[in-house]
Amino acid sequence: EQDKKRTPLFTALIMSLRRRLLISLIPLAQLQSSRAFSGMSLHQKNNLSSSSSLSMVLPTMIVFDLDDCLWSPEMYTLRYPGPTIPVKGKAEGCDEDIVIGMQCPNGPTVKLFNGARSALVELATDPKYKDVIIAAASSSEEPTFSKACLDNIEVLPGKTMRSMFQYSQIGRTGKLSSRKTTHFKELHQDSGVAYNEMLFFDDCNWGDHVGDLENCFGVVGQRTPRGMQLS
Repeated sequence: EQDKKRTPLFTALIMSLRRRLLISLIPLAQLQSSRAFSGMSLHQKNNLSSSSSLSMVLPTMIVFDLDDCLWSPEMYTLRYPGPTIPVKGKAEGCDEDIVIGMQCPNGPTVKLFNGARSALVELATDPKYKDVIIAAASSSEEPTFSKACLDNIEVLPGKTMRSMFQYSQIGRTGKLSSRKTTHFKELHQDSGVAYNEMLFFDDCNWGDHVGDLENCFGVVGQRTPRGMQLS
């Protein structure tokens, strides 16, 4: 009975970020000009942010970094020809074997972190997320390797990561650089989604991309320095 009532982990994380999401979705001018809001006590404002009517503030777009956020190992550590061999096995929510990773010939297998797989399964199966756009922003040094993983790794039987990600900006050449602001400019232009309606997950082990995007564009983000783990 308790398991049935337990909030799924990814939804719990979104709920923990809801106050930051809510604030980012309210125009600053509106807050400043609202006498009712400015006249509230801190306790009243906190109650507003946590009220049942606002208990599930969803972003329009959820953007994931790839290397060391959704999966491991990082693409730059892999030798050519890269991850070309689909590896099948059991996975959460699946009664049959699916492609759980991509192996390099005589090398390692790229696999999702357990928490990342759980989050993607939740996004794919929970009706509340049906209108949320999923995207990727990666400064991968080997974009073709990253794309091979997206094309082949399955979240559910017959449902690849690629089929879930409506937009992706991968690499660090051309319009893209090692700085994620370049990726988000392209995502914003391609999708039309406002920056303050995006939520970003990034390991930030090679730089504080979350902080950079928040300072530049107001994107709400969550750092995942150990990848998306279950605990």
